[in-house]
Amino acid sequence: MVALLQLGVDYFQLEMGIISHIEDELYTVSYAISPANDLLSGTTFDLGDTYCVHTLATNQALSFYHAGQSHIAQHPCYLNLGLESYIGAPIVVEGKRFGTINFSASAPRNQPFSTEELSFIELLSHWVGNEIARHEKLALLKEQQKLMARQQDILEQMGQVAGVGAWELDLVDGKLYWSSVMKDIHEVDQDFVPDLVNGLNFYKEGENQTRITQCVRRLMDHGGNFSGEFEIVTQKGTPKWAAVKGKAELDGGKCVRLVGAFQDITEQVNSREQLEHRHKELSLALEARSLFLANMSHEIRTPINGVLGMLQILDASSLDNEQRRFLGLAKDSATSLLGIINDILDFTKIDSGKLALETVPIDLNQVLNNCVDIFNPHAKEKSIQLVKQLENTQGASIITDPTRLRQICANLLSNALKFTHQGQVNIATELTLLKKGKATLTIFVKDSGVGMTQEQQALLFSPFSQADVSTTRKFGGTGLGLSITRKLCQLMSGDVSVKSVLNKGSVFSAQIEVGIMAKSVHPAEPELAVSQSRDLSGLHVLVVEDNEINQVVIGEMLKQRQITYDIVNDGLEALAILEDELSSENPYTLILMDCQMPNMDGYQTTQHIRQFSSHVATIPIIALTANALSEERDKCFASGMSEYLSKPVDQENLYAVLEKYS
Repeated sequence: MVALLQLGVDYFQLEMGIISHIEDELYTVSYAISPANDLLSGTTFDLGDTYCVHTLATNQALSFYHAGQSHIAQHPCYLNLGLESYIGAPIVVEGKRFGTINFSASAPRNQPFSTEELSFIELLSHWVGNEIARHEKLALLKEQQKLMARQQDILEQMGQVAGVGAWELDLVDGKLYWSSVMKDIHEVDQDFVPDLVNGLNFYKEGENQTRITQCVRRLMDHGGNFSGEFEIVTQKGTPKWAAVKGKAELDGGKCVRLVGAFQDITEQVNSREQLEHRHKELSLALEARSLFLANMSHEIRTPINGVLGMLQILDASSLDNEQRRFLGLAKDSATSLLGIINDILDFTKIDSGKLALETVPIDLNQVLNNCVDIFNPHAKEKSIQLVKQLENTQGASIITDPTRLRQICANLLSNALKFTHQGQVNIATELTLLKKGKATLTIFVKDSGVGMTQEQQALLFSPFSQADVSTTRKFGGTGLGLSITRKLCQLMSGDVSVKSVLNKGSVFSAQIEVGIMAKSVHPAEPELAVSQSRDLSGLHVLVVEDNEINQVVIGEMLKQRQITYDIVNDGLEALAILEDELSSENPYTLILMDCQMPNMDGYQTTQHIRQFSSHVATIPIIALTANALSEERDKCFASGMSEYLSKPVDQENLYAVLEKYS
């Protein structure tokens, strides 16, 4: 700029040159040449005290060659500075007024400034305007570059902290840029120069290289973006997993640049694989546990079926009083053992999520009355009054799982009777309506027993826990009953709680959510009603059972009702005998089918029977299984069986189902 001023000073033969920047009424010297160099950049004047006010007013080149003899002789600039000669022109930058370029001297000129000189000053003003615009653009560009450098530095620092690298592929010049984090991840020096070829070569040979190459090619050809997880091998041979993202930048519909992020996720992938491995191990363990439960249920229930079955048969024989007393003790012991096994299996089923709930309509008080009646003999033996207060739910029909409702009620009554030596045990009910079609059923069981301390209550619902160690020695039991009760209540959207005072008794409150039936709907009858002693002598039953003891038990139970039967040891024998059914004079009316047998099990046998083209395909098949798991019932029905009886088989239940299908 000073060079341009010097050019003007020499051309006009004037002693002073100024490039000014004018904002509002403030005149600021940007560049200057003066005789003693006493006019410095940054010096300011009021615009009205300078000749430039007239230049800006005319918005074109303006000159005075002898100010003292002109109409501006009284101008402040003349009065203060004594400038006789002046020529100036406005400077315009990017269409906006910037200021002026002007030259002056204290001596007058001999003649006015010529047209050529006015044109020259205008040329200089355009030149200066362009230079100022260029300088401003350069300054702005430098500021932007500085800002971008700062932002890049911040991104680098953030990348270092977050462990996320950045990459950029310029498709115009073919250069690939890696951030420092990218280089750290690939274990290369910071002066490493990546390119497209060596960059792709870091990806593990085979599927990973093929996939990343396809992703890059797709972006280059069609734009868009990609993300994925890839295996790489660093320069030092370290295998790593990386999360890679990429995006195409287009110019005029053509891809000119790819940008993306790159993150080392080796630890995350390893952790995920470990979790997946643990999940697989857990699934196998759960599967093994389910298989173990099924086998344990079968193996334990099979001999118990024999014991209880033979005891039931023996009970129907001629016995003296002492023999009948011994028989009663044996039946009680076997039933107690079965109860313990059922508790353990129920707890394990609930704990592993294998317990499925039924939802069927029932008469609430009928179910509760039947449950309470079971405990009446035990209460009488202990001279304890068992009081029912079921008026609040009289006539209530609900939708719930009757088996689990009975189990909750039985556990609470059994616990109350166990720890009550005198007085009474009360059972009461309450039904609280919730949203439409739902209600909360509360069962209260109050006893006048031994009661508990706060510490004992805190442990009460924990599995395998009782009030204290002496409780198990004195009263027996597994300590699972109340724990199962709580889990059942929670499974049925409720819970169980207790209030107790030591030596005064306890009150248990069990809550479950139930459905409320419309009055026009009648609850279903129990699946297996007590036998009404219908004549069953006309039945012809095929028993498919491999266990010799169970064969004897089932056979004796059938004999007691004068039922004719045949026994085969497995499914293959059953199919062989059923092949001759068409020519049989006494066809089978029902099949009792064990589920677990050698050669061919009950499920496969049933499926084959259902494929017969004769009436054999429609013969009712009753499952006999020692597997107490809930999915066993579903499996039986899925194979085509008509009914399900769990071992040990109760005589009355067997007769009831025979009557149902007779």
